[in-house]
Amino acid sequence: MDADEPDVFAATADEFAVWAEQAAGAAGGDPEEARLLLGLIGDYLSITDLAGLRPADLRALLLDIYPRKITVLNREDTAGTMVTARALLRFMEETGRAASVAELQSELDEIEPGFADAVMDPARWGLARSVMHAMASDGVDIGDESAVDRWIAIHNARQQLGLLGDEDPFDDGDFYGGDSDDSDDDLGDAIREGFGLPDRLPALRLPDEAELASAARQSRLLARARALAVWADGRELTDDGDLVPADLAAAAQLLGLQIAHGAASIDQAPGLRQAWHLACCVYFADDSGDYAAVADSVDEWPDGDDDEVLDAWGAAFGHVCGHGLPVDGLDEELSAGLSLRAPGAGLAMALFLARSEGLQYGECRSLVNEFATADLTAARARKAQAAWVAAHGEMADLLLDQLSEHGAVERDGDVVRLTPLAMWQMREELADTVEIPLLPPPAEMTATDLVAFGADATEEELARERQAWLATRPAEDAARELLSVAAAGGPAERMMGAALATAVGAAAEPLWREALEDPALGSYAKVALNEIAGRDPAVDPLPGLEVGPGDAASMLSDTVLAMSDAIDGEELAMVVSQAVPRGREEELFELMWRSANPAAQQALGVLGRHHPDKKTAKAARKAAFKARSRSG
Repeated sequence: MDADEPDVFAATADEFAVWAEQAAGAAGGDPEEARLLLGLIGDYLSITDLAGLRPADLRALLLDIYPRKITVLNREDTAGTMVTARALLRFMEETGRAASVAELQSELDEIEPGFADAVMDPARWGLARSVMHAMASDGVDIGDESAVDRWIAIHNARQQLGLLGDEDPFDDGDFYGGDSDDSDDDLGDAIREGFGLPDRLPALRLPDEAELASAARQSRLLARARALAVWADGRELTDDGDLVPADLAAAAQLLGLQIAHGAASIDQAPGLRQAWHLACCVYFADDSGDYAAVADSVDEWPDGDDDEVLDAWGAAFGHVCGHGLPVDGLDEELSAGLSLRAPGAGLAMALFLARSEGLQYGECRSLVNEFATADLTAARARKAQAAWVAAHGEMADLLLDQLSEHGAVERDGDVVRLTPLAMWQMREELADTVEIPLLPPPAEMTATDLVAFGADATEEELARERQAWLATRPAEDAARELLSVAAAGGPAERMMGAALATAVGAAAEPLWREALEDPALGSYAKVALNEIAGRDPAVDPLPGLEVGPGDAASMLSDTVLAMSDAIDGEELAMVVSQAVPRGREEELFELMWRSANPAAQQALGVLGRHHPDKKTAKAARKAAFKARSRSG
């Protein structure tokens, strides 16, 4: 919604509150919960008012958006949401916003039995909600602002992004009742759970140290911090180690910053305050005495050794992530309840996980706001956020501007990405928590490396690595290596290896003809040989290389087993429907259990357990039984 347009859904929430007071008993729903639902509709559904609400919108709202955006710690707390949703439908009908809500009510009847499961399913949670649940698991009182800020800052930002330096928050042995002997494991588990991280992330391609250091030396943020440190040398400091009021105007002029006339403390000049604290954080300036002193590390920037430059850049990156928004005494009344240290760390992590795909700016803004308001009710969050934005601007803009000045993010139109330098730093900080391998130089990569990388890479990333890898070796050798990996691997490796070998082109033709006799690769060989000849295997195949039902059954087996461990029944049904017309699934399963493909029996088991159509699932189980009987 355009910022200049009236908030239709907020006005509707006000009307609903009046209507609910007149409704009989609890059936009128909770006005605050209604305001929350209406806010989600306005923010995330492409409709302009309630009259445009359709059954598919209702399903998306309650089974996708609500679980992702709203923190609910107990299943029992979901019951009131459904009561309020039903009340909203009655409100729509009684106030003339919809002639009939019968279809919506019917959809709600179907949604309600699975609503609590959806809300409590971690796979559906957004990043901020995952962190909230991790906090609850650690015994943090969600209503205690200081405890929430402490957990988020330490677990997800300060320790992992370098904000604590050598300080260990578990040194006292009783952090949330923890045992210091288990501190590293506890922290790693908290990070993995809070952000939904596996034990291992896909491999990264990063520049060498010299190139990274060269990029780090371009940080405009550090250049200003260094200039401020040199300028401040010998100047008087306050008891808190800040620049005195008499020096604020000159310091701001040095950095090209605007501050309020007659500012009585550095707290009234947030941009200058952040620059000064950054200079101290990276040890360009020493603020421990009555007078500022320029530190020896100033000489290491930007002309020091590469590792010294990268250390300074990394420290500054962590500082920006934790202090990129006005905090520590600024606007205490205005920012009450907001967690202003957490958003930078959360945004950095989300961008790291997004890799080369990046995030839309709107996603960045939403994520930053989620972290800042994570411990507030929906109504308080809206009020606090609106007041803060009116005073300072969008939180995401402030963070992204500073990260950009530091060379940590880049924007391509509406897409935001971490730079290779920031990706390197994030990997360094997460090294003790998650395994993140580095890709070797293309000439040193094996086919196994490339196939493994392809399993998690985007199409663009894979195309880039494939081209670089193929350029380092003869095409026939490349195809032989890839088909060897495909033949020896499981379904996922087989599919990826075959796809990469097909991309080699005509040089792979003799090898594909050899693969025709391989039970696992024969079907892929037919497809590849037709493509090399410029034929469509489904319409105009080469004689003797027709892709028949048995081939479809073999490749479906691989596809089913290559899918994620978190099998989605609807996705599974779509895969089957693409392989065979509806109603002919049993014929396909008959071919699968007779198939020589070693994946077929397992695939039938997966289909029998997860296919959403009971009849189809039963047919798959029956075929799996036949396959087991034959193999036994």
